[in-house]
Amino acid sequence: MRSHFLTFKIIAILLLIAIFWVGLAFINTLVSERQGYQQEFIQDISSTQISPQIIIAPYIRVPYEDPQPTTCINDKNEKYACTQTHWQLIGAESTHWTSNFAISDQDYVRSIYRAISYHTDLKAKGVFQKEQLENKPYQWDKAEIILPIHDPRGLDAQPSLQILNKNYAFTMSQSGVDSSGFDFMRITAKEHPEMITAIQNGFAFNLNVNTSGLGKFTLVPTSHLFTYNAQGNWADVKYDGQSLPKDNISEPEKFTAQWKNIALGQQNLNKLAACENNDCLRQFTNSSYSREGYEGGTAIDKIGLSTEFLESVNVYTLTDRAIKYGIVIIIISFGCFFLFEVLKNLRIHPIQYSLVAIAQGIFFVLLLSISEYYAFAWAYVVAALACVMLMSWYLYFVMKGIKAAALFAVILSALYSMMYMLLQSSGKTFLMGSVISFVVLAVVMFITRNIDWYQIGAKPKSELQNYTPSQD
Repeated sequence: MRSHFLTFKIIAILLLIAIFWVGLAFINTLVSERQGYQQEFIQDISSTQISPQIIIAPYIRVPYEDPQPTTCINDKNEKYACTQTHWQLIGAESTHWTSNFAISDQDYVRSIYRAISYHTDLKAKGVFQKEQLENKPYQWDKAEIILPIHDPRGLDAQPSLQILNKNYAFTMSQSGVDSSGFDFMRITAKEHPEMITAIQNGFAFNLNVNTSGLGKFTLVPTSHLFTYNAQGNWADVKYDGQSLPKDNISEPEKFTAQWKNIALGQQNLNKLAACENNDCLRQFTNSSYSREGYEGGTAIDKIGLSTEFLESVNVYTLTDRAIKYGIVIIIISFGCFFLFEVLKNLRIHPIQYSLVAIAQGIFFVLLLSISEYYAFAWAYVVAALACVMLMSWYLYFVMKGIKAAALFAVILSALYSMMYMLLQSSGKTFLMGSVISFVVLAVVMFITRNIDWYQIGAKPKSELQNYTPSQD
């Protein structure tokens, strides 16, 4: 008598599943490592070539001195009377932005790794109205029109501003990008005295900026009213920031998006005016802004309108998701083996379970390595087909019959097909997974509805012989 046969078998299967789970963790580490190489490549491009571009909409900056003298301290810690200079920031009344993106993943390539980059012809039309300012000693002859740009390396030419049918080119700061993370390009009234009257009384303008960037573009509006229309030759786009587009359309190799708001520009201008040091301004490069004193802590506000261009198929993300389903695949496979043993009195050795589990683990390694060079869909088909054929061939000898092996080939093919559908339907993964789990459980309960498990557990060892199909 071998009354504990089922108990020992179940314990052995659970132990094998645990070992396989550990193996999947090692494979997942390999995926993370390869993904890390991809991120290192992008970071290297960002530091040496070009980075995600951030542009703050132009605004006017006018200095004035505080009429009340104050006390300052010099390097020798000596006090002296001085006057402080402040800046009045003036935003446009309205602006209309348009951007046409040309996106590619072919410009920056290293071995098997690629970085998504873009070029855009950014245009803006707007109006600066005559501002009703407080009565302060403004120094209009030192007024400036400021255009902060995060990465001037991406500029194809100097940005230009057209005022009264005359083009003015923005000049770069002598220090370039400072510790604030921006190059505050400017047009000064000191160099162009004829602009003083326009700055004081308001003017209409046209702005042209031809720039490139890596992966993500952020526009920070500073006008009271702004609209922004963006389009490009890319389908997988992620929108983020202070406001999502009112309308957006994604088509194969094309996207369009439109923004409109009457409040964000003034909020951003106030944040710029409140920044008294580079640490504060540097927050704009992270598209975020910290507000102190929010319920006893610090609140983080998003800044700007971000458009991020994603990989059409991220092989590392999809492979990582597939590995998460791997344990389900092996549980169902082992469950089928176990049911086959019970229903056909066929004994399958734990080593044979292990070899099948290893073959399924190799599937994920094949999937990762092939998808780095070829389309993910083709890589998945090749890896799944190779593993199903290998396991079916092996099971033909284990189960001593072509019918049983063919049945398991169908089951394995169905499992890999269902996993692929789950990978492609990220929005409905939970729903599909729940339905599939219910169906699998229902099938198992239907097949085992008439089994007397106590009787099977009490069968003598002599009755548990290798199953040999009939020769009919």
